[in-house]
Amino acid sequence: MVAPSPPSRTARPAGRYYLAIRVDRAVSAMTGFEHNPFLHSLGAVIEDWGDGRIVLSMELQPRHLNRQGALQGGAVCALLDAACGYAGIVPEHGDSQGNAVTISLAINFIGSVTSGKVVATGQVTGRGRKIYFSRAEVCAPDGRVLATAQGSFKYGGPRLAAGSPATEEARA
Repeated sequence: MVAPSPPSRTARPAGRYYLAIRVDRAVSAMTGFEHNPFLHSLGAVIEDWGDGRIVLSMELQPRHLNRQGALQGGAVCALLDAACGYAGIVPEHGDSQGNAVTISLAINFIGSVTSGKVVATGQVTGRGRKIYFSRAEVCAPDGRVLATAQGSFKYGGPRLAAGSPATEEARA
């Protein structure tokens, strides 16, 4: 894989910005991921994305470890949810399938790791007009599978309750 060049910010309609990454002279506008503060705070990075597949990575830090010194299960769950979810959305601006919400996610924990870079790979297994299905796995630096997941996802954003802070912010 070719290392991406430094990201550039590209203005889009409605004052939003989308991160463009150049990989081997191809530009891919990544909608949503750069605006995900939770995944950003984990240090998750998109390595490859497109055609119903995504590869994420995360360099383990002390904040990712549980009290036994192993990768915390919640961080694994977040990577699996992101890998399954982002595998099914299209990383192109203006596509109606640019966002999705998790309907269900089943996770199986298999192993543990204490250091290094973990890699999460997600793959779409089926699609409908409104829902898609995907699977993912998180692997240790030595290639061992640490956890797997299967999920179902609905295209579109979440339904927010009227009057909630997120709803008011979205209207602004």
